[in-house]
Amino acid sequence: MDENTRDQSDGHKALLELEVKFNKKGRPGSLNIHGSQIQALTGFIHIFEHYPYPVVINAAILKLADYFRTHNNLVKYYVYKVFKEASDVHLAKVFNIEETVRRILPVLGSNDPIARSIALRVLGCMSIIIAEKLDVQFGIMQRLELATDRIELEAAIWAGDQICARSIRFPSVMFAKIVDQLENPDTPFEIKLRLIKIFRHMHQDMGMARQAKLTCLSLLEGKETDSQLVIVTLRTLTLLLNEAVMDRKEQIERLLNYALLDQRKDVSYSVLDDLLLLTKQDITLEKEHMLQLFQIIQSSQYPTIQYKAMHCAYTLIEAHPKLVGQLVYSDTLSSFLQVIQSFEQTLRQAIDQARGSLMIASARLLLSVLKRALKKSDSLMEVDLPVSFQSMAHQICCLVHQVSLSCFNPTQLKAWLRVKAGFCGLLQPDWDSDTTFKETYQLIKTKDDRLAMALLPYLSVLSKWCQQLPDWFPQEALSQLQYSMATPSVYVNLVRLLLRTTKVDAAIVQQLKDSLRIFGQWDTASETYTAYQWQLYQIARKQAVADEACFYWLHSLSFLAKAETLLSQSQDPTESYLKAMVDYRAFQVYEQPRTSQYWFIQLRMEFIQALQQASQLMNCQAKARQIQSTALLFHRVALRYDFVAQSQFGMGKEALRILESYRLCALVCEHGLRTLAKTEQVFLYPSLMDNQQEKEEADDMIGLLKGFMQTMIGWEEQSHLEDQDQTCRQDMKSMLDTLLTQPWMLPASFFKSQKNVQIQFSTDPVLSEQKPIMLKPNEDLVIKFEGLVQVQPRLKHLEKHIKKVMIVSFMTKEKMLHYDDRLGINMLFSEPTQMLGMQDSMYQSVLLQPPTVYMANVRNSYFTYTGLLNPPKSNTLTKKEAWINVFIKILDQDSNVWSVGPLQWGKVIWQ
Repeated sequence: MDENTRDQSDGHKALLELEVKFNKKGRPGSLNIHGSQIQALTGFIHIFEHYPYPVVINAAILKLADYFRTHNNLVKYYVYKVFKEASDVHLAKVFNIEETVRRILPVLGSNDPIARSIALRVLGCMSIIIAEKLDVQFGIMQRLELATDRIELEAAIWAGDQICARSIRFPSVMFAKIVDQLENPDTPFEIKLRLIKIFRHMHQDMGMARQAKLTCLSLLEGKETDSQLVIVTLRTLTLLLNEAVMDRKEQIERLLNYALLDQRKDVSYSVLDDLLLLTKQDITLEKEHMLQLFQIIQSSQYPTIQYKAMHCAYTLIEAHPKLVGQLVYSDTLSSFLQVIQSFEQTLRQAIDQARGSLMIASARLLLSVLKRALKKSDSLMEVDLPVSFQSMAHQICCLVHQVSLSCFNPTQLKAWLRVKAGFCGLLQPDWDSDTTFKETYQLIKTKDDRLAMALLPYLSVLSKWCQQLPDWFPQEALSQLQYSMATPSVYVNLVRLLLRTTKVDAAIVQQLKDSLRIFGQWDTASETYTAYQWQLYQIARKQAVADEACFYWLHSLSFLAKAETLLSQSQDPTESYLKAMVDYRAFQVYEQPRTSQYWFIQLRMEFIQALQQASQLMNCQAKARQIQSTALLFHRVALRYDFVAQSQFGMGKEALRILESYRLCALVCEHGLRTLAKTEQVFLYPSLMDNQQEKEEADDMIGLLKGFMQTMIGWEEQSHLEDQDQTCRQDMKSMLDTLLTQPWMLPASFFKSQKNVQIQFSTDPVLSEQKPIMLKPNEDLVIKFEGLVQVQPRLKHLEKHIKKVMIVSFMTKEKMLHYDDRLGINMLFSEPTQMLGMQDSMYQSVLLQPPTVYMANVRNSYFTYTGLLNPPKSNTLTKKEAWINVFIKILDQDSNVWSVGPLQWGKVIWQ
């Protein structure tokens, strides 16, 4: 069973559990609904998120539709909540749409207006899949005409709005009804506002868009000029004309007039938002429009409107920078100068009143305007800028640098410093950046970490224009580091600034490394930092990731560190291990590193899971069968550790020692559990015999295992005691918990990303799934294997150790790759008889014939062999087809077998 099929099966099981919970009989509440029903309905969102398969989602939606049709309004409401929280991605996977609608649509004929309202909202939530269904459109229009209850009418309008957003035909159907309702004087004001908003979808047809526009304009010119009506109508017009791509310039002028002439604060604020929506990507914006916007800034009596208008002007100038040039090189220059002077005056007033947000908005707008105004024009026909522009820019820059940084909160401070850096860059090379850097550098040496963090990017930008910085700053910073070790925050910020502003130099790098080792109290023996690890991590984050492969590698390591931290805190680390494995697989796509690194992580997770499961069994009176099942888990883990040790040719002694230690751990745990379960299968593996001897040291893993073995031997001497079983459980529990607290041992080779040996081989005929090999009646398969054994250049001395290649070939009824994970598949291909024998009877019957092993000599890294495979002749086979599976092993000069792979498979059919 492959992963997707298994997940779908789990999804159906979860769905059945929710159905059982929903139908569970219990004591109903005051509204005739059980608490379990609400819990079951809220669980459907979990189904959508964790099992996003069309079959599962379709079954869940149909189940919800059934509940909606047959249960009371409270159940209907919670079903609606599920539909509302379901994303469009989930709903788009529903393929049985007709059945779903057939269950929900009849509720619109109910006598209960609440039920009809909820049904309308459910249909609105499903708009992505039912927008063009005529029966749905007819039902919504009918309720829009017949509804008398306000709740139902609002629901019908909302559903119509959702369908209009998705449908091509429905807006034209609904248009006349909306106009009639708006012209009806009896239509409530709130309902009119909701209806007006639907006009924003009327852009499919140009004629309908113009009619919708005229209707909106008539509302603006009518007697009723409530601010909410003006706001909603102008926003609808803006969205409509923006989508229809018509009359945009007219709408820009209309919005500017409202912002300039309408004295209502909420109208002006909303109009400026509309202006941004319409003009940010529009080419119809002209310099006269910008002058009007500047006039709004000058004339507004509300600080919030002034701030909003400045933000709007800044955004539009950044989007349309040529507008400033048009203002400068035209007859509007004098007016433009007056505008800049008024902005400067606004900045001064904001400084006097210590209003941080207005200071930032006005200074940022001035910076944006002056940056474009001071830019030299290439046109010979345009006159030079007046000198007053340059002097004005210098004057504003001095004003900005005089403002105290204490006026700003942390968010504002970063924005203000960006503006300051921008003014410094604007006046280059006339501005003295070196003096500014020195003055600001003194602030970073304070203990105010918030201020220092904000100053770092500012000083980094400033350093680009400092001519004298390399002459004094590196040595100044390095010497200052010696005095800052007692204050970690200052030390970290100084190092960050040094890394940001100083070019790489061997001498500086060495001094910095020495300083970091003193700061972090470097331990030479273990090659680790013993103090201030978090601060060192913050420094390391400053250095950028070299490439995407490095990013995934570091991400994987960070999740491993998190998993081990959670384990030390007695929390479940499984999720972090899984995330580490996902990121490592992404890393493998880029680098193709050794597979054993992934297997180290996988086996660590499986070993910890087995320890946790066994420890939980010791807390309860677990049956012998449960204990034996857990013992099998440890046996499986031990076999997998043994295979990993055999799978990497040239693996170092350290890695082999660690793998052997964990294999012994798993075997000891298996032996202890089998002894505890009093199973007849209790026996000692040869590798455990030495560990029964008296322990000499308990400092390492082997010492611990020797102690555990001694404890287990003592169980036999206590077998006559009444409470012997409880004592054994306590001992086993203590042993398992001790192993859980042991740190993860990793060899140094784990952090090296090279494969020691790589084998490339091919077959003739080619093994393929898409193009199976066809055999005639009574024909045997003659297959030729040939390949190359490539050893890494750094391990070229190992090449002469490889003497032979063992080619393991066997036939199975079915494809083997979906039976287990990658490690399990390699183990199965390496030893098919042994591994399939450990599975249940279904898997054992998959093997058609015992495996055939061919031995090929390796000469000059090349091997070849021609073998004969005989298809099974049994008449009991219903299908005369099979899968040929091939796995490569290495035999070295010491007769050691290395299961390095790779593996191949293909289909064969005979008559």
